[in-house]
Amino acid sequence: MLSNEERKNIYRHAYLPEHIPEYVEAVSGASAYLIDNFLCFHHRDHLIFIGYPLGKAHADIQQVYAAACKQFEPATVAIIAPDIGFCEPGGQNHLLDNYYRLQLPLDSIDAAVSYMVRRAKRDLSVGLAKFGREHKKLIKFFLSERDLTKAQKHIFKHISRYLKRSPSAYLLEARKEGSLAAFTVVDTGSADYAFYLFNIRSNRLKVPGASDLLFHEMVRLAQSEQKKAINLGLGVNPGIRSFKTKWGGVPFLPYCSTVIQRESADFADIAKKL
Repeated sequence: MLSNEERKNIYRHAYLPEHIPEYVEAVSGASAYLIDNFLCFHHRDHLIFIGYPLGKAHADIQQVYAAACKQFEPATVAIIAPDIGFCEPGGQNHLLDNYYRLQLPLDSIDAAVSYMVRRAKRDLSVGLAKFGREHKKLIKFFLSERDLTKAQKHIFKHISRYLKRSPSAYLLEARKEGSLAAFTVVDTGSADYAFYLFNIRSNRLKVPGASDLLFHEMVRLAQSEQKKAINLGLGVNPGIRSFKTKWGGVPFLPYCSTVIQRESADFADIAKKL
């Protein structure tokens, strides 16, 4: 478990969404631990290892990973890191991507993007809100219309839990004549970064530029809290990458992920004796 000082240190240096303990704890049910400035989350026989150091790491990532596995003895380990060469071979569900970042302040907006924001403003009102039935319903429709993995669906279904337990997460919503058209979740808990976590749009109430308008409001919110940048998350697919890059987002960190099925401690000990 994290001490109060460790938690403060994490928020001073966080630059990834996965560095926000409340976010990962809410969607995974795991508890956060800090080992030599590397964050990990443990729940039962599963470990999530975040291979991006907070501040300056004092030990090699391979040593820290080995120490975490020794401490928790997990059966499975989910790893994200710039490179996964430090872990044992045989991982599954490999994924390669990049985190995208938008530097602040945002001095100018592309003309076409600016037009979409102005167009959406004519039809929509935007403001901060609390998660409720309409947001839950929008997520349900969103999941029913997309081919997502079980793990991805799990994350979306726990948005409400995350918002309830996080003091730094905001829900920005866009409404047309009182009806919910879209909403965005942004976290400003880090000293220097805001995090663009979720954007959910209604496919029944389609308003051109709704996501752009919410993005614009997110930028204003982040700048009002003197953030230096917004971590826009991963590229995921060409459509999402295009949306992020048209706002000025650029790839700034490589992302690799894998899931390791580890031998039990007893089996490993026996194997060494053979």
